[in-house]
Amino acid sequence: MSFNTAFYKDVRDDVSAYMKQLREFSKMESSKKMDLNNKVLFTEMRRGMFNNEYIDRLVLFLKGTGCVLATETGGCTFCGFYNATNFGVKIPDNDYIEQVKNVLNDKEIDFSSIPVVCFYNDGSLLREEEISFKTLLKIISIINEKDSIKKITLEARIEDITEDKLSEIKKVTNKEIEIAVGFESANPIIRDLCINKSFENRIFEEKCKLAKKYGISIVPLLLLKPPFLTEHEAIEDYINSLEYLEKFNLKRIDMELLTVEKFTMVFDLWQKKMFNPPKLWSVIEVLKKREEKGLKTPLYISPASYSVPAEAKTSNCHKCDDSINRAIENYNKSGDISILKDIECSCKKEWIDLKTQENLNENLLERINQILKQLKAK
Repeated sequence: MSFNTAFYKDVRDDVSAYMKQLREFSKMESSKKMDLNNKVLFTEMRRGMFNNEYIDRLVLFLKGTGCVLATETGGCTFCGFYNATNFGVKIPDNDYIEQVKNVLNDKEIDFSSIPVVCFYNDGSLLREEEISFKTLLKIISIINEKDSIKKITLEARIEDITEDKLSEIKKVTNKEIEIAVGFESANPIIRDLCINKSFENRIFEEKCKLAKKYGISIVPLLLLKPPFLTEHEAIEDYINSLEYLEKFNLKRIDMELLTVEKFTMVFDLWQKKMFNPPKLWSVIEVLKKREEKGLKTPLYISPASYSVPAEAKTSNCHKCDDSINRAIENYNKSGDISILKDIECSCKKEWIDLKTQENLNENLLERINQILKQLKAK
C-alpha cells in the first residue's frame, strides 16, 4: 500500500493535532478533581493461565505521571487513560513506592494464593519521564520479597526496552518477568494513522530478540477494531497480525477489546455515530479463523476493565452479552473453541449484514482524511 508522502504526512499530523487538543480538554476538565498520588487508582483480581493452571493474578493500576506520548503526539486515539493520570507532572518516587507498598501490606489480600502480580501506570514503566528507573527497580525488589509471587508483569512501550534496563531488572529479582507492550496491529499504517502510534515492526522484532536473551517475555497487546476500520477489516487485520506474531514463539498474546472513553477520538466518533466498538461476534470469528489457520500462540481475551470508566464497549445485545462473556472466560481457561462455536442469537444476523454491507472507500488514507473533515465539521 503506497501513499503520496506529503498527503500522508498531512493526515498523520491532523490525527496528532486532534488528539493533542483532546488531551488539553481532558487536562482542564479532570485536573480539578485529581486524587492523592500515593494511592493506586484501583486493584482488580483477574484470572489467567500460569504454568498450565488457571490462577488469580492481582492487577494494580498505579496513579501515573501520564503517558509521554499523550504530550508529544496526543497519544493513542482510543486511550482515555490519560484522564486518570497526573497529566505529565511527574509523580514523586516515594509516592510510587508507597502506592505499591500500601497494596502489598493490605491484610485483606491473601498473597499466598496469588502467584502473579501485574502493575500498570497508564503509560510506560520504562520511560524515565514517567517514572525513574531506580524507582521501578525498587518496586520490583519490594515485590520480589513476596515468596508466593512467581511472576511480575509490567507495561512499557516497545521502544523503551533496552539491554541495560533488562539487565538491571534481572539483577533485582528472581521472579519470572513479562513486559506487556501496545503492539495494536502488525500493519504499520493502521498503527500509525488509526491509532496514532508510530514504530516499525523491525523494532518489535529486535526487542523480542533482546528480551529473550534475558529470559523475559514480551506480551503484545493487540487491539480489535481500531477507529476508521470496518468490522470486516478489523477481523482481517487481527488475523493478519496473529499470523505475523506466530513466528516469534511468544508465550501469549493479549486481545484488547475496544472501549469508548471520554476525551478520545474514538469517543468523538462514537458520540457522533461515525464509529462503533466491535461486536462480540467478531471476537468469536477471530477465534474461529485462528483455529482454522492452525495458529498456536495462546490468545488471552482481556476483560474490558481499566482505570477509567467506559461509555461503551465491545458487545452484541442484552440477550447474549452475558452468556458470550462467560463463554469467553471459559475459553481463556481451556483454550477450547468449541465453547463458542454453537452460540446463537437473533442479533447475529445484524452482525452478518454489517460485515457485508459496509462499503467504504478502499483507500484508507483518503477515508481517514474525509472522516476527520466530517468529525471537525460536526
